[in-house]
Amino acid sequence: MTIFTFTVVFTTKYPMDKFDAIIIGAGTAGLSAGIALQKAGKNYVILDRKKEIGLPVRSTGALTTHWAKKLGMPMDKEIVTSPVKNVSFRTDTGKKISLRYDEPVGLIYDFTKYEKFLADKYAGHLNYRLETNVTSVDGSIVHTDDGDMQADLVIYASGPQSAFGPRLKKTEVLVAYEEIREVKQKDDYEMILWFTKETPGGYIWNFADSESTRKIGVCYYPLSGIQPKVVLDNFTSRNRELDGNMLHSMAHQIPLAAPVETVIRGNSLYVGDMVNAVLNTTAGGLQGAFWTGKIAGEAVVAGDLTVYQRKWDSEIRPWLLKHHNLHRRLHKKGPKSIGRIMTLAKFMPLSTKRRMFGGL
Repeated sequence: MTIFTFTVVFTTKYPMDKFDAIIIGAGTAGLSAGIALQKAGKNYVILDRKKEIGLPVRSTGALTTHWAKKLGMPMDKEIVTSPVKNVSFRTDTGKKISLRYDEPVGLIYDFTKYEKFLADKYAGHLNYRLETNVTSVDGSIVHTDDGDMQADLVIYASGPQSAFGPRLKKTEVLVAYEEIREVKQKDDYEMILWFTKETPGGYIWNFADSESTRKIGVCYYPLSGIQPKVVLDNFTSRNRELDGNMLHSMAHQIPLAAPVETVIRGNSLYVGDMVNAVLNTTAGGLQGAFWTGKIAGEAVVAGDLTVYQRKWDSEIRPWLLKHHNLHRRLHKKGPKSIGRIMTLAKFMPLSTKRRMFGGL
């Protein structure tokens, strides 16, 4: 007599995680959006494939106090490595404008500490999942390597050259490279920007990072094929005061295209570098990233995505577009164009120059 035994396996399909909003990208823009949702008690999650908040570093961490105060960005001592009290603009032809301020006009973030502060302290611990790769999005379904999720709304904050955004041409993006070097301490708290023939569309910077270190970097259109580190080394070899032992380095890309016209499509909102929210005159993206993320998050909370589009149309895009057009005029003929502007600026009242350059 043969007895057959059967093993019955019951499989359970777990319900898909559902959220009011899913944010793709845990950089400044994504974290800023998450902060708005966190404050309103919304059910959301921030997804990013990186292993740690704030790494890899994708910013110099420089910001004017004007924008930090205007947008409510954190200025806590634990995340600020140095104030900026003086600003100097120079060309390789000898033109120079130096401005001194009674109070700090800018600050330098420890970028990793700054983004971790946004993620864990600014509005409490945000709901983020790292090492999670988003492979595609179909309407309200977000597909990841770890499974699918569903959300009423999706906020795209995945940065420049993202798989979810447009590809930029060489004339629409700057390559950037920075080194933190041990350099003899200076008490001037000065930010120096050089405009040279080797840095078309960009500049070389030098400012304090701590009492014993300085951030020295370069950004420019990648038209020559010369690597950024080579450009920086060539420049610093002619400026021996910048010599010092390199402790860290970072490289990234900066979108410099005109700001897009539409920031919402269907159930999707786009923020930060994905909408070219970069201040083209300085290649600074922190304020644009924080601002767009904040307003996008507030639009989700309000249940009206047009809140974000209206703010973009009325304030954010005009500000960005003004600096985009100014950047094109400034760099039309390289350092010569910059030099002419510096010559004209010498005839401006000191209060005007301070307000103009301090509000960048």
